[in-house]
Amino acid sequence: MELAREYLAPIIAADVDTLILGCTHYPLLTGVISYVMGEGVTLVSSAEETAKDLYRMLVSTGALRENSAPAPVHRFLATGDPAPFAALARRFLGPEVSTVMHAEL
Repeated sequence: MELAREYLAPIIAADVDTLILGCTHYPLLTGVISYVMGEGVTLVSSAEETAKDLYRMLVSTGALRENSAPAPVHRFLATGDPAPFAALARRFLGPEVSTVMHAEL
């Protein structure tokens, strides 16, 4: 919590009323950020807004997969050790994260 206060201090000092969580991992910290920023600050998740835009685009172009269609096959690649990536991915995505392969760049 103290680390969050330290990093958010300049934003708190700026007396903002809205904070855009503009990096992919910030939504994972929404609870901490919200607590530190206080009730008067609205948090906007760029990930959530991007997902909403994507949904609207898929619907408008007829590209949204129907539930009756076969389930997609997901492939996961990690530039680091695949094991920790797979463990973390399973926490967020569920047991369907079965195979993670290593990718060399």
